[in-house]
Amino acid sequence: MDAIDRAIEQNWQRTDNIKLSQQTWAEFEKASENKKVFLFGGGRGAEFYFYKYGNRANVEGIIDSNPKFRGRKAREIIRVKIESNARNLKFTDISVLDTCDKANTAVLITSLKFFSEIADQLEKTGMQNYFALLPMEAKVRNHKVTDLKLYNESSYVKECYKKDINPKKIVFITMSDYAGHGKEIARQLLKLRSDLDLVWIVRNLNTEVPKGIRLVQQSNWQGNNKEFIYEMETAGMWICDTGIPLFIEKRDGQIYIQIKHWASVTLKAFGFDLARFRQNKAMVELCEKESKIINYIITGSKFDTETCRRGFGFWGEVFEAGSPRTDILFEPEQYREKIERYYQIEPSKKLLLYAPTFRSGTGEEYCPKATNIDLDFARIKRALEKRFGGEWMILLRLHPVVANQGIQLDNPEYVVNASGYYDSEELIAASDVLITDYSSIMFEPAFVKKPVFLLACDKKEYIDRERTLLIEYDTLPFPIAEDNDGLVESIGRFDQIEYEKTLNNFFQKYGVHEDGHAGERAADFISKLIDAGM
Repeated sequence: MDAIDRAIEQNWQRTDNIKLSQQTWAEFEKASENKKVFLFGGGRGAEFYFYKYGNRANVEGIIDSNPKFRGRKAREIIRVKIESNARNLKFTDISVLDTCDKANTAVLITSLKFFSEIADQLEKTGMQNYFALLPMEAKVRNHKVTDLKLYNESSYVKECYKKDINPKKIVFITMSDYAGHGKEIARQLLKLRSDLDLVWIVRNLNTEVPKGIRLVQQSNWQGNNKEFIYEMETAGMWICDTGIPLFIEKRDGQIYIQIKHWASVTLKAFGFDLARFRQNKAMVELCEKESKIINYIITGSKFDTETCRRGFGFWGEVFEAGSPRTDILFEPEQYREKIERYYQIEPSKKLLLYAPTFRSGTGEEYCPKATNIDLDFARIKRALEKRFGGEWMILLRLHPVVANQGIQLDNPEYVVNASGYYDSEELIAASDVLITDYSSIMFEPAFVKKPVFLLACDKKEYIDRERTLLIEYDTLPFPIAEDNDGLVESIGRFDQIEYEKTLNNFFQKYGVHEDGHAGERAADFISKLIDAGM
């Protein structure tokens, strides 16, 4: 599922603007022929446009309301390869349209969320020849992408089906480029055997991976990415921590292992539980498709197994390996040095990782957005220095869903915006303390007994309206504060010995036993599956 699918799933394509709701790609192509084309919005919608049109993308300029983008080149912001000269175009603001011949100009609104508001802005400038990407693409996908029968009848897929499945080819699909449980599983597979073809689906082909892993660029827009389709349809095994794109059909003989993207304990509901909580029928349908194609789930604990069965609607074989992504927490030194080099942090500084989750909504109005930054950086920095000693820096890590909004933040010099760092686990390994709110990241530093504090300023609203929880919040083994005053008090009275006793009791209750070797166990399990199927 890509950003367009997610936007459609959340009904962002709905609009009261009749003009926008009735447009089609064919109309846009006709209306923009031999005209200057401006894109309005430099995010995932713009990436999709360049992927869709490639060298035919006759873009004159890219407009964006974010002042941090102004003057930067498209190739610095757009995360897909741009083949046309548009790669060197600089971002600008809406004033560029003031000097344009509007009769010979077309605007494609590539913002996925604010296209209706942008249309209103364009009307005020006198621009009439504008189109919105998301409603047009939603029409295409409703008729093509979600129709697996049409997909499977396509000539290219038929050609893929003529190719034999390679039982030793494994395709990894993860939320982040080369991160998560899959990263450690792949690392251990490379140690275990040399006869595997490991393929990693990434957004950025410049991602650094070990020798022995091939990279394929991620895209599932209308099933046009032939390389991606080929790798998926000829792999003996898929290992995924999100979901398989709708247009990919699992063949007989293929094995799908779901590894999910959280550790041994997750706080918040997911899958079927979340879809029903949000009253989202489209999400339920996606969950139903996913549950039918999963062969195995790798989980981290007894609790994880129970919640995965319910969340994924899966009653097949589960292998409790532990949490491979957290193995690096048991050998943190190299990652501490890596983060210090990456962000040019002095080795003498202690590090707080502040990782709040995002806020959204419920039902059909579900719409992820950046959380308010509730932490009083200066006060908490002083509290940490008073309680634990040393001089502290703060790593701010926004949730990946809203990480791009971190660029808009104006932080003190001792706060490093680490929202764009590709691997959150490496940040945990490098940090001395974690503060979060409702993110399940809270459990991971606790595996190695690092202090974790919770700042839950909107606890009642979040629990009642945002996400149903799998564990009662007030029973969590961490100090909980509902404002910065309470957080300062929690830090001041922190007792490491009592904290570890509380953690041990909690993890025993939920069947958590992390030891830094989960990746080895998972890789061994996968290796035996491969051999058994040959």
